[in-house]
Amino acid sequence: MLGFFRRFSKSPIGIGIFALILIAFVVTLYEGKSGFGLPGVSSSAVATVGGKDIDEGELARRVQNQLEGERRRNPEMDMSQFVAGGGVEKTVDLTITGRALEIFAAQQGMVASKKLVDGAISSIPAFYGPTGRFDQTTFAQVLAQRKLSEKVVRDDFAREALTKMLAIPAAGAARVPEKLILPYASLLLESRSGQVAVVPSKAFEPKTAPTDTELQTFYQRNIARYTLPERRVVRYARFDKSRVTAKSVATDAEIQSAYAADASYAARDKRAFTQIIVPTQAQANDLLNKVRGGMSIADAAKSVQREPLTVASTDKTAFAQLTGARVADSAFAAAKGDFAAVERSGLGFHVVRVDAVQGIAATPLSAVRAKLAAEITEQKEKRAIADLIVQMEDDAGNNVTFDELVKKYALTVETTPALTGGGTSFDVPGYRAAPEVAAFLTDAFRAEPDDDPAVATLAGDAGYVLWKLDRKVPAAPKPLAEVRAMVVADVQVDKGSKAAKIAADKIVAAVNAGTPLGTALQSVGVALPPAQPAGARRLELAQAQGKAPPPLAMMFAMPEKRARTLQVEGKQGWYVVYVDKIVAGDARTAPGLIQATQQQLSGAIGDEYVEQFAKAVRAEVGATKSDAGLAKLKASLTGSGAR
Repeated sequence: MLGFFRRFSKSPIGIGIFALILIAFVVTLYEGKSGFGLPGVSSSAVATVGGKDIDEGELARRVQNQLEGERRRNPEMDMSQFVAGGGVEKTVDLTITGRALEIFAAQQGMVASKKLVDGAISSIPAFYGPTGRFDQTTFAQVLAQRKLSEKVVRDDFAREALTKMLAIPAAGAARVPEKLILPYASLLLESRSGQVAVVPSKAFEPKTAPTDTELQTFYQRNIARYTLPERRVVRYARFDKSRVTAKSVATDAEIQSAYAADASYAARDKRAFTQIIVPTQAQANDLLNKVRGGMSIADAAKSVQREPLTVASTDKTAFAQLTGARVADSAFAAAKGDFAAVERSGLGFHVVRVDAVQGIAATPLSAVRAKLAAEITEQKEKRAIADLIVQMEDDAGNNVTFDELVKKYALTVETTPALTGGGTSFDVPGYRAAPEVAAFLTDAFRAEPDDDPAVATLAGDAGYVLWKLDRKVPAAPKPLAEVRAMVVADVQVDKGSKAAKIAADKIVAAVNAGTPLGTALQSVGVALPPAQPAGARRLELAQAQGKAPPPLAMMFAMPEKRARTLQVEGKQGWYVVYVDKIVAGDARTAPGLIQATQQQLSGAIGDEYVEQFAKAVRAEVGATKSDAGLAKLKASLTGSGAR
């Protein structure tokens, strides 16, 4: 199912629906680590949908899952930042919309079948076992580790399936006429040209050092800039399949058994056939009598308006896959040149002639012993290491401590320095997270110190690592004395940036009054770099996908013959952007562009259809939010108490 969502999100209608179908809940539900509630969170109602409450405990779990999803993109994000950024409100709205769509679907008699939900669950890689396919034991273990019930998991999958059934037809109804598309497509061919100058902060930085008061004031005002993020210290122990290699060596009995069970090693026939397939037993019997009476098989086939089918030399197993076991048994029982007894397959009744027989000698055990031994040993190693990991996880679940585990399994313990979510350490300059640390680092930032030890798998079958979060190091600012040199430099840059802004504003005012940009640059009393030509088409900006130079992007938000300022990243100065000429585009010269724009705009309108449909469903089934309940939830999540 996740593969479908990835493909679906790239379609013209996928992005809008993506925001509605609660995919974030499922991804974090199965790849994150969460429980049914959080400490200090009560079960009072925050929202009501269709007369049924959505309580604080459920929403707290979903907010935690959403936060874990955000941490995959930004490992250093914490709950306070997520709440401050509106994450709780978004999660609550998504939950209400999903629940409303679920109720509405039920009212229309729509259901998500058990088979559909089973198929979705079985496609989640987190539930794959050692064979690379869905494994019920692994599924149960994952749910137990995440403290999830199977009912909750199935309900969320069913909800998504119903939501897709409702949303996709609404989005697919969007179609924008070409006449409406032409102005938008032509806008993409619009071109603009002008000049860009830079007024660097460095040219305006003061020569005197800032005072202690200035430093203290700037430090306090920008304390977040000098604050170390939350970090984690983890204890871990690496192990690999070498621990089980000795007891996984294939025995003579196992090799002999595997050899005997594989029919491809036994003596066998390969045969070539010509056959006619007809729909009834009577026709087949009649044809068999004709060919046994001397009629050619080609003429016999022609008599029932069929063509004889030839099958190149094949063994019984392959032929059975083609025709069925009963037909293959009959065909391989007949002698060369003879016709087999008529048998039926899913295709009809087969009249089969044996054209050729090739005897294949048995493969001696000695020729394949090494191969079989290697395969059996590998399979036993996989089972043994999987059993070992399950045993470790069972021990951990039964309150066996990390120290007791490493002693029981004779593992060597290592401890990381305090690490950021990106794997860096402020205490150990130049530290680079080893592969075994990278394997659990993301999960470590979802964990709590009282969580059970866990096992992570290294990439490339390189082994495994047993790990346990030792402690969290809270975010804290560095003392001013420690970062004084950095603060001094930042104060100077800040002062230079403010002075550069004054100069840039003066240049813009002069240019907008009619002074050429080159002349205006010389009027500020400081030597500045000369202006550079700049220009592009709007289509090129779109193709840059948000990575176009900021001054160039600004040119497309300005009128002709006007100048504006734009700050250089990092307060390094100010751009002065001047638009000299705007040339309108005409998409009638580019029919392909019209079609592409029509497809994209139809997708955007489809998104709007879905959004409006969801709002209508919420109104239809009845959905309300409690402002007091929402505020209480946010306070509980951040540990600030009810307000």
